Amino acid sequence: MLPLPPHMKKALLTLLFLNFASFIFAQQSIVSLKHQLDTAKTNNTKILLLAKLAHAYSNYKPDTSYMLAQQGLKLAKKINFLRGEARCYKETGEAQEQMGDYPGAMNAYLNQLKTAQQLNDQFNIGQALINIGFLYQDQDEYRSAIDNTLKANTVLEAIAGKNKTRDFDLTENVVLLNIGYYYYKLNKLDSALFFEQNAYELAMAIHNDDNMGNILQNLGLIQEKYGNKTLAITYYRMSAQKSLSTGRLTTLTDTYLRIADYYKEASPIDSCVYYASKALGSAKAALYIKGVLESSTILSDFYSTKDATLAYTYLKTATAAKDSLFSEEKVKQVQNLKFAEEAREREIAELKTQQAEERKNTLQLSAIALFIPVFFLVSLLLSKIKIHNRIIEFMSVLSILFLFEFFTLLIHPIVNAITNDTPIIEFLVFVCLAGVMVPAHHHLTLWLKHRLTSAEKWIMHEKKPVSTEKPINAE
Repeated sequence: MLPLPPHMKKALLTLLFLNFASFIFAQQSIVSLKHQLDTAKTNNTKILLLAKLAHAYSNYKPDTSYMLAQQGLKLAKKINFLRGEARCYKETGEAQEQMGDYPGAMNAYLNQLKTAQQLNDQFNIGQALINIGFLYQDQDEYRSAIDNTLKANTVLEAIAGKNKTRDFDLTENVVLLNIGYYYYKLNKLDSALFFEQNAYELAMAIHNDDNMGNILQNLGLIQEKYGNKTLAITYYRMSAQKSLSTGRLTTLTDTYLRIADYYKEASPIDSCVYYASKALGSAKAALYIKGVLESSTILSDFYSTKDATLAYTYLKTATAAKDSLFSEEKVKQVQNLKFAEEAREREIAELKTQQAEERKNTLQLSAIALFIPVFFLVSLLLSKIKIHNRIIEFMSVLSILFLFEFFTLLIHPIVNAITNDTPIIEFLVFVCLAGVMVPAHHHLTLWLKHRLTSAEKWIMHEKKPVSTEKPINAE
């Protein structure tokens, strides 16, 4: 390892102190949650506390986070506590994603989404879509990442007036910073800067230190791509300090890597190696496989012309991390889950279309059912006024036709279900029904015609001609 300049040693000591302070703070939070868990009186409370404890461990012990989330999930399923299931699926996915198990993370996030949809919990649906989008960016599918995150943003905006809590503001902050990063990866810098600046302003307004490291890092990336090198490195250093103070080891790793990339072309290259080494250390501490891959690759390339043994060691580390992240089987599993979710979304869309069609048919049947008695009443009213008897007869026949055709329309789906849509059996069933309905129709028509035409009304009779001759007196 190359000797460190004095200013780097001083910086390292400062960072180590901040890291230790954040670790102590995190431990105090964990101790408090464990105490609450021990004294929890209901299973529902216990499940939610297990999820919170899993989240507290997620930044530096994702394996412990996964274990706690699974414990909560098992209990939630046992008592059918759907809200607890959704929260535990979220924590499970985040732990698996950090450990590089992308298929497992995708499965957990999709289960979170399904459970939230069962509950019609719009806020949780939004969170699940954010997580799915974040997973897509880990797979370098930035367009899919943007699509899911924009869906989440639409869901959250729809309920903004009802749920303006701190959790809502924090989630909205994550949406803004993620969309900004995805646009950066698609080289749409103006859009990226717009969303990241909005994320920064919101984070400052709600005092959100947890996500500030990510926002500052993204602003550094954007400024570096614009060519503003000095501003970029300033943002990176601010990001590293903020990430250390909040214990966000994954963000810290990424920031160290960005600084290492920044110094890669510098001469001498000491700073690049220094920050790549720090990135590898924080990535291993957080079990952040992607960070291990990137940092060990930089170190392997650097030592390839200086120390063959070290270069080989780092190369083995990078190869193991790459195999863990991007094995063919894992990629296939993620794709299969993606296709399954797309199929599920299509089914939901088809179901909504079917339900809309059924509602339309129901309204039409209701309108017909309302029309028939109204038409019958109109016929009765017409029978009370002076109108030609043939019109009354025609309306009586029409009323009965409406009634019987409506009855046929109603029973048709039942006949289809009973006969399993077999044409021959349907034909025989309707013939039998016609055998009953035709005589009934005939008798009912005669009865109705008699009832309507027997009412007192003006009927046109043929009048005999009256003789104008005077009578002849009998002689």
